[in-house]
Amino acid sequence: MENEKKKSRVKTYGTGLNTVVLSEGVFYEENDTYGKFEIGPLSRSYGTTVGNLLRRVLLTSTGGAAIVGVRFKGIKHEFAGIPGIVEDVPTIILNLKRVRFKVARPFQNIIEIRLKFVSKGDEPFEIKAGDLETPLGIEVVNKDQHIATLVAKDAELIGELYIAYGHGYMIGDDVHEELKRTGSRLVEKPDVIFVDAIFSPIEKVNFFVEDFLYGGKFDKEKLTLEIWTDGSRKPSETFFEALDIVENVLQPLRNVLSEPIKPVRVLLPDEELEFMRRRLANPISAILKSELPSKLVRAIERAGINTFGELLKHTPQNLREEYGFSEEDVALIEEAVNRLGFEMGKDYWKELEEASHEA
Repeated sequence: MENEKKKSRVKTYGTGLNTVVLSEGVFYEENDTYGKFEIGPLSRSYGTTVGNLLRRVLLTSTGGAAIVGVRFKGIKHEFAGIPGIVEDVPTIILNLKRVRFKVARPFQNIIEIRLKFVSKGDEPFEIKAGDLETPLGIEVVNKDQHIATLVAKDAELIGELYIAYGHGYMIGDDVHEELKRTGSRLVEKPDVIFVDAIFSPIEKVNFFVEDFLYGGKFDKEKLTLEIWTDGSRKPSETFFEALDIVENVLQPLRNVLSEPIKPVRVLLPDEELEFMRRRLANPISAILKSELPSKLVRAIERAGINTFGELLKHTPQNLREEYGFSEEDVALIEEAVNRLGFEMGKDYWKELEEASHEA
């Protein structure tokens, strides 16, 4: 009777036999860096489905603060050394990337932290993350993280760190492009080195699925999700953020469109040039493997034509007379090239160079 009462309280989705059981909620326990979340009951196979979805969202899309750029006095590039400091610039940047920040709330602007460390005599002076002077609302989590060691009497580390709030992970070039796109003035500052940014507070996510006793039978599942963070955010904060992300992604799918979406890829002038450059530099096999028989692709490569751009320089007549390709093979090659939006007998590299100068 107790099982029947419990069963009646559990929500289901659908009608008829074998309806989908909806979880009653989430039970969890956590500390600052580890959280264990139990979700159940779930219908068969839902544990793995939900676990995989949440794990991927947690690892790729949760938010946090990270250093996105640095500037050191007198240093113009990232491969330099700084007089009187044990570490070179790449090592210092690597140490700074490991610094984790806890923020009171997400923010839009770039936050600047000034660096001003001067040697305190002949004794080595170690700079740690806890020595950074952060503004109100931002706190360094791993205060013992080593940054640099000043060893010379007149050594100094002077400059700025630039902190942004973001999601997941971004390489330095993408950070620069995103800041440029949003109109940030940071891209206008001289000698700023943009660095790879680890925004995500997640260090590891694990999940496992167990049988769950429901209605007197072990025919349902319980999902257990484990989350480890770097301490900048509690595991529960990242868990519920992941749920919000999933909901925001799936909710628009309820909208019914009157006609299919026609995808349009609009390239900016510099993007179009880069796209063309990569296409021309690609090996023959990478471009034509899905357009031509593999035997013909190998024949082109044996003729010494290695890249797509090289092939386009040749006319159909040239392929027949100089390389001995048959009429049928040449026709197949020309058709494939036309399908890809190119023409035989054109020096696209020359056109690309002229377009680059004009841009």
